[in-house]
Amino acid sequence: MTAIVMLMATLAATQGATPARGKLAPETSKEMQAAIVAVNKALGLESWPMHNIKPCVDRGGQGITAKDVTPEETRKCAESAITSGFPELGKSFVLAIPMASIGPVTVLALGIGDSAAWGAYSCDPERKCLPVKIGGTAKWSKRVAERQQKACAETTTLWFPAGQKACP
Repeated sequence: MTAIVMLMATLAATQGATPARGKLAPETSKEMQAAIVAVNKALGLESWPMHNIKPCVDRGGQGITAKDVTPEETRKCAESAITSGFPELGKSFVLAIPMASIGPVTVLALGIGDSAAWGAYSCDPERKCLPVKIGGTAKWSKRVAERQQKACAETTTLWFPAGQKACP
């Protein structure tokens, strides 16, 4: 009887850890969101500076006093934000940071491997950056697919881990 109870407990524990077919593992979803937020804070993207979060890149002021942020500065800053705490980075998802001439534009978390059909992109601090099925019929699914295509098409996009991409 004890063996049956232990077997049932083991099965219940492993079923909770493995997502159903076509679903994203909850741990991967949380990690993707946390990685986006960490890099957004580090780069001063979205409205994090208005929440008293000091970015590690110096953008200067607004308008004419603003400074451009180089890809090297962006990479160094983003790497410092993700050095630890993201064990699934490079295994279940990668990060992409599309660059404009003035600096980083946004942060994408794109699934790889078993998570390949999922992605999320940066959003305001008051919102959750939930991963969605890429290319579905929902508005956010279409937006993530468009951003993924743009990130993959641009040679200036920074990828983390370096050299690892999530392009169709």
